[in-house]
Amino acid sequence: MQPQAIGKIDFHRSNNFMRSWSPQTGEICREDIALSTGRAPPSMLGKPVAHGERKSVEVPARKKAKEDPYVNTVLGAIKAVEAMAGAATSLQRWLKSPPPPPPPLKEKSKPVQTVPPFDIQDIPGAMRKIGAPVGADLMDKWFAGALNYPPTSDDERDGLNQNGIPYPPSMFDTTSVKIDWVLKFARAQRGLNRLMLQLETTAARREIANALRPYGNRRHIWPWLECQGDIVRFHKEFQFQQTPVEGTLSQKLTQFFTQSLFNEGLPDDLTCALGSFNLYVAISYAWFDHSNKSAVVTHISIYVKDNFTFTDEIRKASQYLGHWNRNHVAIVAAHEAAALANIGWIDYAVVQGSLYAKDAVLYPVKNSDFRAWQKKHNQGGDFVIYTDRLTMKLDTPIRVAL
Repeated sequence: MQPQAIGKIDFHRSNNFMRSWSPQTGEICREDIALSTGRAPPSMLGKPVAHGERKSVEVPARKKAKEDPYVNTVLGAIKAVEAMAGAATSLQRWLKSPPPPPPPLKEKSKPVQTVPPFDIQDIPGAMRKIGAPVGADLMDKWFAGALNYPPTSDDERDGLNQNGIPYPPSMFDTTSVKIDWVLKFARAQRGLNRLMLQLETTAARREIANALRPYGNRRHIWPWLECQGDIVRFHKEFQFQQTPVEGTLSQKLTQFFTQSLFNEGLPDDLTCALGSFNLYVAISYAWFDHSNKSAVVTHISIYVKDNFTFTDEIRKASQYLGHWNRNHVAIVAAHEAAALANIGWIDYAVVQGSLYAKDAVLYPVKNSDFRAWQKKHNQGGDFVIYTDRLTMKLDTPIRVAL
């Protein structure tokens, strides 16, 4: 049976070999098929053993009492004689009985066709197919994380989870993404160039002064040592300027239909890993000029902080993340336009050819699907990504009054 369609629809599907988008035409399927969230979740990362929890122990079966071999021999002989007598009687009855009627002919049952399932946990595998291994690894980590999410965008900004408390330490990833890797991408390098031109704005200078004023009685300060290598504290106390790369929204994969679709081919690994993100700059070293009541910043640190989250804005349509199957991602322009206009689009799959063929169906995926998965499995953790720091000496130090 072919899918019931409501008309043709145009979309762009990934051409993984050419690393580009391929214009396609398919049908909107109105069959009862949808993205699956039923597969059991992966083993939770760092899952603690509950207090008082005990491992199950097998109780060995009791040994049977030792039996008398003479009694067993006699009983076996009696059973053999009884069996022979019963067999002779059965043979006589069979010889006198009429032949049985032939069995009725059975109709060959047709094989039941099923739609190849696609589970939300298959998306990281598809990411690897389109050349985004870092993004895939981060999503795998999300699925394996303990339940953690910010209910609103304000909570996301403040780092508060569903229980109204700050993210636990396990929800800060400081090793998966490296700043050198980020800066290999042209748009990130352009963002760094913009950032370097914004170091001495009025707002930036005010932030520098506020950060250094509590230490004004010292000769100098190394903020990273002051924070004992705690990147969260370092960011909170000594960061003074930032610039967005591809916008300020933190939702993952937003650039699928802006940057990637129309400009640079398929969504690259940076898009899958960080989506839209910010580059930050913090004080790395400063000395204090007590005679002039000022501080002089000579070294800075550049890094990325980003939330790997699926939080939607209140009263807005859930963020559309493309149509997916195990080998491809596609962008349905009608769905994208509806999402950008905050109009809830009907979430139908897109089908090419037979509904039952491999990779024929592409399933729409949104932020809300990940939230539904969390609710269903009581697992899945939004987390904060910090890269390592790129430290550099300024050609022209920044002097601020204290």
